[in-house]
Amino acid sequence: MPTLLETTMPVYHFRERHSRVLPADPRHVWDALTGLTLDQLAVARPLVILRHLGSREMPTARPLLTEGPLTMVAVQAPHYALGASIARPWQRTSSRVEVSSIEDFTAFDDAGWVKYLTDFHVHSGPAGTILSTETRGYSTDRATRIRFAFYWAAIRAGSGLVRRDILATVDRLSRTAATSRTAAMVTRPDSPAT
Repeated sequence: MPTLLETTMPVYHFRERHSRVLPADPRHVWDALTGLTLDQLAVARPLVILRHLGSREMPTARPLLTEGPLTMVAVQAPHYALGASIARPWQRTSSRVEVSSIEDFTAFDDAGWVKYLTDFHVHSGPAGTILSTETRGYSTDRATRIRFAFYWAAIRAGSGLVRRDILATVDRLSRTAATSRTAAMVTRPDSPAT
């Protein structure tokens, strides 16, 4: 069955996809994903700080899923989230167009912009819980597509590192949460007999 990302942007100019099998319950994976902050990312944090060098405000303790660079336009807890952005990322201070819904996103067609969708999908597989993320982008005109191609060539490796860092960190956090819950259940004293 196609994802909301696939049906919203069937035609795209660039695509990046990553996935990881996690040995944790899907609910623990979802909780770790939705609570993830930039502070918890080992690789992505310095890259993002470098990208925003000189910015007055660089919040690192806010949940990335709800207060990150994308606006969540669809959340189907506990297994799917879709974020959207319309931007000019090659600028030193990236210009953005506010997006509040999938309808806003699909209706926008002004020249000079790149439209992005990124999703996160949590589902059960034969070897464990699969966490996948896909990003698709569409340039609204030919000149922007050429400009973005140069930008994408420069940042693609870093972009992949960030996404793999997110998956690895969610893996670590979901394992920690599962271990903590198990330990709490084992060490919890029984109710006193009456």
